Amino acid sequence: MIKQLAWTVLGSTAVLLTQSLTSAAQAATLGGSGTCANVSFNYIDCAGAFSGNDKGAQGTGLNNLDALFGSGWSFVGDNEDSTVSLTSGGKNSKTGSASTSLSGFGAIAVKAGNSYSLYTVADLASFDWSTEGVTPVGKGNTPGLSHLSVYKQAGDPEPEPESVPEPSLLLGVLGLVGAGIRLKKH
Repeated sequence: MIKQLAWTVLGSTAVLLTQSLTSAAQAATLGGSGTCANVSFNYIDCAGAFSGNDKGAQGTGLNNLDALFGSGWSFVGDNEDSTVSLTSGGKNSKTGSASTSLSGFGAIAVKAGNSYSLYTVADLASFDWSTEGVTPVGKGNTPGLSHLSVYKQAGDPEPEPESVPEPSLLLGVLGLVGAGIRLKKH
């Protein structure tokens, strides 16, 4: 009985550790290693830069949002169709602010040059943007804005932080397993 319990606890510990490492690797991929993180405005998470366009017949924005930030995203509009108002900066600018008639959690795509980056933001009502997170053009130049798209996710789920078990918790569980095995031998 104790041996079975020990194996169950060891298996559970291995699963928790694997999930923790996977979550940490995913967070690093999304938020820190791409050019998207080169911006200075507030965002929840980012991904990119991706070559091409986020919208249109050849656009990859929806696929990337679904794959990286959970499924259920839909394109709402952009500054070209007046869904997004550029309140400072504008087309061909490198930074600015924007507003929409939308509110709550959502995503923006900043398209400039030959690429775009995706950002999840807490509130689509107003937000800042920058093209610093897209692929430089020419001899390392930051391109100006082509368009700024907004996306909403079905049900507006708020992102929940990943919980990572404390290393001391894992050591405690292993200690209990060891104590159980020692008791069984006595």
